[in-house]
Amino acid sequence: MNTIAYWKKIVDDATYRAEYPFEGEWISIGKCYPVKGFGGWETPVIAHEIAQYNIEQAKHLIIQYLKYSMKEDNSMLAARVIAKSDALYSSTEKGRIYKYSHPPVWNFVAKKIIEKKWDEKFAIFCFESGMRNLKWWEENRKDRIGLFWYFDSFPDEKNSPESGYENSPRWDFTELGPFPCIDLNCQILLYIENLIFFADKLDRQKEKQKLTIAHQELKTIVLRYFWDEIVGAYCDYDLTGMNAKKTTASFWPLISGLASTEDAHRIVSLLENPKEFAGTKGIPAVSLSEPKFELDLWRGCMWPSETFWICAGLQRYGFNDLAVNIAKKCIENINEIFKSTGKFWEFYNPVDGDMSKLKRNKSRQGPFPDYPASVPVISIERVITGEKIC
Repeated sequence: MNTIAYWKKIVDDATYRAEYPFEGEWISIGKCYPVKGFGGWETPVIAHEIAQYNIEQAKHLIIQYLKYSMKEDNSMLAARVIAKSDALYSSTEKGRIYKYSHPPVWNFVAKKIIEKKWDEKFAIFCFESGMRNLKWWEENRKDRIGLFWYFDSFPDEKNSPESGYENSPRWDFTELGPFPCIDLNCQILLYIENLIFFADKLDRQKEKQKLTIAHQELKTIVLRYFWDEIVGAYCDYDLTGMNAKKTTASFWPLISGLASTEDAHRIVSLLENPKEFAGTKGIPAVSLSEPKFELDLWRGCMWPSETFWICAGLQRYGFNDLAVNIAKKCIENINEIFKSTGKFWEFYNPVDGDMSKLKRNKSRQGPFPDYPASVPVISIERVITGEKIC
């Protein structure tokens, strides 16, 4: 069985019949994941991959994601939505976990679906949901300067991985937090850019004008604060500089279109440097030059989902050959481990490929198997063939 066929199989395995709070058939994060539910950055990535072969199913998944995740009173998106049969289910919030949210990347996928097949009702639903959710980010995660912060950066909240970068060295020092996060600010820029796309398609000119102004204002302030000349990368910002770590979050300026041409070349140089992010077996989540690098979860392991986003950013700036090379290295690692284990994995070893060296929050348990969102092989294979995913 090839990797794409296997990816479709594990998605089928993770598909369940209707179960409260899900009214119809739904796709979980993964059958082998310890929580039976969906949400986070994972569900949108799964929808993105499904869109390559079943656009209606992908559309349905995004609708479910927004419908079941969004809080009625303030339009916050739940970190997770848990099925009633799971031990973590709570009737108080109807299975929703609202302690924190998650990266706002679903709009990238919704835009791709609309570009493939126009659907006015779907476009209206996504646009109006997006406008409400954007307001939540502005009211709950925006500082006095006008920059956005993740709950991970809040003091004593290291167990709340809103950013998706659980246990990253980015959060080793949060005593003076919260502090602005480079990935979130770029994700909000991309969010606004995609909402402008929807507003234009729907001829909502007043909203488009306001969004265009908001995009330019945020872009101006982000450019002012996040480039760290000493580190030589875009990093999280705080006055002490203790959180200026080179991680894959540093590449979101490419994905969002924030980076200037000059800065794009400087960012790309990190991806080409074997002492930084050009690992033998793939891109590490943390630069190999960082003192805090280790083969543990988001402290240095290779996540194919990050390869997906980075390749999208490289394509946006025309670094297509580099995107192909990075995608090939990632797929070779996945294929090699697939041949020996018969499974996909949550994350991989970017140094020498030895999976036995990997940890998960200091535990020898290692990565979860058959975690479809983390291994978007359909898109990564498309990058290798020269197709655009950006």
